Amino acid sequence: MRDDLLDGSFVVIDVETTGFDVNHAEIIDVGAVRVEGGVLTETFSTLVDPGFFIPERVKRLTGITNAMLVGRPRMGRVLPQLLEFIGNSILVGHNILQDIKFIDKYTRLYRREKFRRPYICTLQLSRKLLPSLGKHTLRDVADHFGIRYTRLHRALEDAKVTAQVFLALLDLLWSNYGIGDYFSIKKLSGNGRLR
Repeated sequence: MRDDLLDGSFVVIDVETTGFDVNHAEIIDVGAVRVEGGVLTETFSTLVDPGFFIPERVKRLTGITNAMLVGRPRMGRVLPQLLEFIGNSILVGHNILQDIKFIDKYTRLYRREKFRRPYICTLQLSRKLLPSLGKHTLRDVADHFGIRYTRLHRALEDAKVTAQVFLALLDLLWSNYGIGDYFSIKKLSGNGRLR
């Protein structure tokens, strides 16, 4: 019997922001999916009003316009719902540390506490498992596994694609190395080495 993430549950998360600098940028799109036993069972998605006009380059990248954000909740209202959805789950994301930095920013602001959850980064994991791939963007890794997507750089779509990428990476880990538990994967995606 496998005691691993493929049989268990985790939450895949993605946020789209107005920029990369957590001190000056704001979240405009949040997407998360819950995966249980290898099956996507639940989603969370909302656009977020950042409180200012979004830059043109962000509009081009995400397709999100200022008009789409009018009347949307601010992050202070979204955060409790997001944290409830996440619960105590292991988080998964592509370049997840960036997403965690933004969630932590709001958790500190509105809850006066740090955002701490166990996490696995599919970007780091793909670099370990697929070194010959060259680039490891979400698009590149999804293409490598033949995972179809409609549009990247929207939070929910990215979370769904990342979930499929992670399941493919888990399958690769299990079939080639017999690895499937959180601690082994976490060690490997950090500084661990394949045997």
